[in-house]
Amino acid sequence: MKDARESLAMLNTVRELTDTGQHAAVVDYLGRQPDPDIEQSPSLALLYGTAFGRIGRGAEGERWVQVALERAREKGDRTIEASALNALGGMALESGRVDEAAGRLMEALPEAKQQNDHKTVGLSSNNLGLIANLRGDYGRAVGWYTTALAAFQQADDHSGMAMVHHNMGLNFQDQGDLEKALEEFESAVTEAVAAGNRRLAAATRGGRAETRLLQGDAEFARREIERVLAAERELGDVVNEAEDLRVLAGTLAESNGTEQAEELFKDVILRAEHLNRPVLAAQAERDLAHLLRRLRRDDEAKEHARQARVRFEHVGAAAQVEKLDKFLSEGAAKH
Repeated sequence: MKDARESLAMLNTVRELTDTGQHAAVVDYLGRQPDPDIEQSPSLALLYGTAFGRIGRGAEGERWVQVALERAREKGDRTIEASALNALGGMALESGRVDEAAGRLMEALPEAKQQNDHKTVGLSSNNLGLIANLRGDYGRAVGWYTTALAAFQQADDHSGMAMVHHNMGLNFQDQGDLEKALEEFESAVTEAVAAGNRRLAAATRGGRAETRLLQGDAEFARREIERVLAAERELGDVVNEAEDLRVLAGTLAESNGTEQAEELFKDVILRAEHLNRPVLAAQAERDLAHLLRRLRRDDEAKEHARQARVRFEHVGAAAQVEKLDKFLSEGAAKH
């Protein structure tokens, strides 16, 4: 077992890696330490679990965050307890367990507020905004994001601010307000760069690229997303790489690379299933359905649209389900 000075040095190293988005490096570094040295520190266990989640190893991530929660409760560390509850909520959300996620987050939020833990207030509010956005309740999502942004500003947390602006961009993108979406993504990129967070800088540029694609500038989007993917591969960020491969497929679909786009959408679906990211799988399957309809392969388009609908319905994405119902009814009307 390490002494207090060695444990503090290890914690500082891990925090520095985490703050710059180097989650694969966190897993590598802590993976070389004895488990008891990590287990004795709820902060280390939490950072280890969060890092596992970021690189797509959700089961291991949840196990370590649960260790952090138990140790925090044993030690009476209510700040880490709230952070661990938020992390478990975020992981449940990513894997499509939306009701469980909401319960964890609503447990974390008042605890974080009581501890004046602005960062965890921001994280929990941001995650609750994602749930509202997923359910198509865009107004409530903006309310949660506004709360999150204010909390991150109080904490002077540029990574948190970048995350919220990114998710606000997705909110406006879903509503079809691409100008506002682009403004939010530009703010997200600026904050991520200010934070020195390479992972977030890549992810936010990916969101900006998709908005430019939806605005009709497929060539800009392709160049941008290829740079983003190179950065994500260097970081070992397989989750955001899968997200942005979907955007790359969209750029190929708009530039006569339809065969490549089809194969890439299918690859993203498989990656999303492997990573247990049901929302991404649903998005890629929906996008594939739209491509196949453009190629006049209507039966295949309907099959993928139905599967996407099942995936979206499973996670409570009511607005996306409604859009796919319209897509399917339009297809039926043509026959």
